[in-house]
Amino acid sequence: MSKVANIHDHERFEAAEAPPRPEGAQVEDRFVRISHEILTAAMQSRMTSREMKIFLAAVRATFGWHRSTARLSQQALAEMTGLPAKRCSEALNSLLRKRVLIREGGSRSPVGINTRVEDWNFEAQQARVTPKRQAAPKQGHRPQDGVIQRPQDGDTYKERKDITSPNGEESTAGADDANPVDQDLLGGMPTPEPAKARRTGLPPCPHQAILDLWAEVMPDKWQPVRSLWPNSSRARNLAARWKTGFAILNEQAGEPLYTDAATGLAWWGRFFRFLRRSEFLMRDDSSWFGLDWISKAENFEKILSMKYHGGDA
Repeated sequence: MSKVANIHDHERFEAAEAPPRPEGAQVEDRFVRISHEILTAAMQSRMTSREMKIFLAAVRATFGWHRSTARLSQQALAEMTGLPAKRCSEALNSLLRKRVLIREGGSRSPVGINTRVEDWNFEAQQARVTPKRQAAPKQGHRPQDGVIQRPQDGDTYKERKDITSPNGEESTAGADDANPVDQDLLGGMPTPEPAKARRTGLPPCPHQAILDLWAEVMPDKWQPVRSLWPNSSRARNLAARWKTGFAILNEQAGEPLYTDAATGLAWWGRFFRFLRRSEFLMRDDSSWFGLDWISKAENFEKILSMKYHGGDA
């Protein structure tokens, strides 16, 4: 009986001495192998938060299963990332355009990680097609109310205050005033001088591209609901601020802030990065801070006058 007791005591001793299994995720459970070069390129890239989620989902679906490609449907990506299926499709297509992901074949073909990270191109933007504008009424046309529109009778159509809507059409719907400002600009740029606003030949406001820039530079701030953006007062205010950039001259260079869509988008990207240098605007309790707040004429002018960058904010 004593020998039996000793055996049981030994078993209890071994159970007490066995180290407990560590809590949390462990490598031996499952893991994903990924090249340091790809991981570094991803960390240093300009992916949006949605694009990064889709990228990580693709990494898990390919490298995580020791294969180079995988079929990634909208529904599968939505389950993996928690994003709406439509947003998953948009982010996936964006990464394909930027050559971060590659696909050979149609929309249902497998997707893989482009291991040639030097081919990743974050300058690629989705081509936007601007709808054709409706033809202006013919001069001298007499509508039923008997009013005649003639250039010599006061204001012409082009002299009316106009803004560019998200659909690229001219509109006279209410937006706050789009007069150019004569204030200090960003990053050491000289004080601009107001130039005569040009009402013809201006490219329409690239709303979606600016929203993409905002999501890229300000992923931690409020993101507009894109389905509610078109035809809203926020969109009209942004279009007015977009036109402002064509109407301000740099007093040293003698050129506007930007002259076309490409230079305009580059300026707005620098503008958003300039905002990140403001401790006042970037503080955690600034829940009011967003693209709609920036697009208002009064706030836009305060920003350009350095009010929130060391001024009397």
